[in-house]
Amino acid sequence: MNTFEKIRSGLQVKINNLRDHIEKVLKGEKKVYNTKETMTFYTEIFNYIVQGEQQGQKMYDLFKGYNEDFLKESEKIARQSLKSDKNFIEEILYQHEIYEIHTRILQSYFTYLDRSFVEVLNNTSQYPNLKQQAKKQFYEQFYNKLFFSIKEEFKAKLKLDRILLDKESQLLLQRVYKIIYGMKTFQDIGNNQLIQKEIKEDSKTYYQQQYSNFQQQSFLDQIKSLVQFKQEELGRIRLIFGCEQSELQKELIDLFNNYIINSYASDLNSDNNDTLKNIIIQDYYEQFGQLVKFFDHFKSNTHIFVRKFQEIIIQQGQEIIVEQKNRISQTKIKQEKEDQKSKFLEQLISLQQSYKKLIYDHAENNQFLLANLRVAFEMITANAEQHFIMESLLQKLHTFTLKRIDIGEEKQLKEVMQLLECFQAKDLLLRNYQNKLAQRILTLFDYHSDFDKQIIDQFRKTYGPEHTKQLESMIKDYEQQKNEEKITISDIEIQAKILQKEYWPEIRPQLNLDNILILNQLKAAYREKFNSQQEKNQLIDISWQDQLSMVELMFRTNQEYKVIIGVVGGAILLQFNHQNNPQTSEQLAQSIGVNNQYFLNQIKLLESKKLLTRDGQAYKFNEEFSNPKLKFRVGIILEQFVEYQYLIEEDIQGDRKIAIQAAIVRIMKGKKTQTFQQLIQLVKEQLKMFKPNDIDIKDVIESLMNQEYLKRNQQNMNELIYVS
Repeated sequence: MNTFEKIRSGLQVKINNLRDHIEKVLKGEKKVYNTKETMTFYTEIFNYIVQGEQQGQKMYDLFKGYNEDFLKESEKIARQSLKSDKNFIEEILYQHEIYEIHTRILQSYFTYLDRSFVEVLNNTSQYPNLKQQAKKQFYEQFYNKLFFSIKEEFKAKLKLDRILLDKESQLLLQRVYKIIYGMKTFQDIGNNQLIQKEIKEDSKTYYQQQYSNFQQQSFLDQIKSLVQFKQEELGRIRLIFGCEQSELQKELIDLFNNYIINSYASDLNSDNNDTLKNIIIQDYYEQFGQLVKFFDHFKSNTHIFVRKFQEIIIQQGQEIIVEQKNRISQTKIKQEKEDQKSKFLEQLISLQQSYKKLIYDHAENNQFLLANLRVAFEMITANAEQHFIMESLLQKLHTFTLKRIDIGEEKQLKEVMQLLECFQAKDLLLRNYQNKLAQRILTLFDYHSDFDKQIIDQFRKTYGPEHTKQLESMIKDYEQQKNEEKITISDIEIQAKILQKEYWPEIRPQLNLDNILILNQLKAAYREKFNSQQEKNQLIDISWQDQLSMVELMFRTNQEYKVIIGVVGGAILLQFNHQNNPQTSEQLAQSIGVNNQYFLNQIKLLESKKLLTRDGQAYKFNEEFSNPKLKFRVGIILEQFVEYQYLIEEDIQGDRKIAIQAAIVRIMKGKKTQTFQQLIQLVKEQLKMFKPNDIDIKDVIESLMNQEYLKRNQQNMNELIYVS
């Protein structure tokens, strides 16, 4: 007997008993062949192969022959299970497992073939490595012959598992699909694509049927069923089809998203579907949270649900606006109008905070929902009358200084700031807040360091320090103001406060009260003093604010009082110093030398404080005046401090053009080239303090082109180039 026959006959004994041996190994009754047995056959085969390529070829054919015989038997056993009560899919897996062990044992005998033919001779096309050869044979001799049965049984098991939802069954299907997935190496448009196509078609039909069933349920049962179905179905898909880089898994999830999630989102978004609105209004918080999870926290490509969510918020906001507008138009009383403004703002804040709480508590503080909530309130405030919104916000901020902010008020302040973030003309509001604060400080002497700074600090956190610099400088200037030494004129002490004009808004009206003798005298004294200081210290010019000048008067009624009052108001009271005879406003104006609306405002102020009483068309000092405070202040009523409807909108346009110009330069400096539309969009994204319109941006672009900072691309006239 030659060497080849000796090796073949020796191996034949092992091969004939190998299936039985492996089955006992799988049952735990025997162990796999030991190393000594393996090395004996390996050595004999190795010694034979090294004699030459012809011997190697004979051993390679022998390896293939053993595999082929083994697979023929495996196929026969698998086919028999189709005719019996045995589980065909389980038998396929069992035969595959036996064959893998068979191949591993066989490879250990012939392993030198890989090194001699594949690695040394590099004949990969003629001699694939043993593992690849075995896999190819499994496909051709077993899998391909049984494919139709495997496919139908696999699909049948998939359908059954949708009902039973058995984890063991799913793991079994996972193992089968791994075999199916592994066989794709040997085909292009054959069996692998066929089974995937049929699975996708079955899944599509199944999802359509299931969604049709869900549509018959009540909206609460529908949500419960959809959430449960998504959890079960996607869990099945990921477990069964979870092979590495499995395209089928992705395609099945896409089908689910399209026929279940997207279908439900489209239904929710339809005009006659109030499901989402009912969930929100009727406080079905748990169901809302389930919906957020159902839509995968909006990581998928469908945001229809979020658009509907946003529309509901906008609708509720608009209802508040319309209701309050009607109520305000129906009342003539100023205080009632102010109360309605306050109520309007509280309703908007309450609406915004209720949604923030809903998202935080039941939607895991979803950032996508929060961003859309902000957009919704930007639309709400944009649709409201801007000055009305601004007045309401400023009035609300003013109440914090009156109440002296505590912990509860601090929370409310943050809520107001969150609404302020959504107000489009933020720069306009900040400027007006500064004006209101300056008016309160300079005319009402009402400055509360801790409280006002806390509000300004919230502005800084909300808008950024670059936008609150002017406001902070004004406060710093007031706190560091220079109190000049007192000057005495005719036994009257006078003192000035020096503020830097650049930090303060313009004060109107600009009055010249030189006709009031004492004011004229003190201004002259200070001019003389500052002229000498200016020569010495090079101080800037002093601009005297006559209308803000104050005097302190002492008078007696039931008790002795001291009142600090504006100089015009003081001059009016002094007209009754010697004799308390009634005088008309014309007589008082002639005596004092001031006759304008500002003067009339001061008379109204004195009357409202009960320092003057009206006697027909005339006024006289109230000799029965009483006050719990022996020393008190009376503010100043200015005809117009700064009316934002007229002055500020004109002022702010200049600032806005500068901001637009700076944004354009920043963008173009980095991008170098941009089309007109791209540049306009980028400018809008950069500017957070106001919403510039296209015309304003285009005007600034034209201006920069005229200044030769930008120029058109001659090859594309719609493109701009930055000129460095």
